[in-house]
Amino acid sequence: MNKAVRRTIALGATMTLLTGVAVAQSATFWLAADPGNIQGCIAADPQFTRQHTFTLEDGEATLTAAGGIHTKMKQVRPNVYETDYALGRMHMHIVADLAATPPTLMVSEKSLGCKWTAKKS
Repeated sequence: MNKAVRRTIALGATMTLLTGVAVAQSATFWLAADPGNIQGCIAADPQFTRQHTFTLEDGEATLTAAGGIHTKMKQVRPNVYETDYALGRMHMHIVADLAATPPTLMVSEKSLGCKWTAKKS
């Protein structure tokens, strides 16, 4: 095999490897409590009224926040991810809707009716 052919094969193999590397995508959200939240919901505000980062990398979605939240999310529809998260006695349902314009993050708790929402910042 001549040098030019070997170089072409090596370049093609390198390009194939580089195109297979996924780039992480992320979105940041600042949640705000629903004005109708009852007193019991306010106790969870410090966990939710701070920056949350949604990251999608290599097909895996995660949500993280400075308050210790680090949870994997599963895709339920194209560009829509959800998870359930326990915070003490509260059981939160979290939905990241990246298909919405603008993208949104919603947190709800069924028992008390607590809600927090955010648009991508």
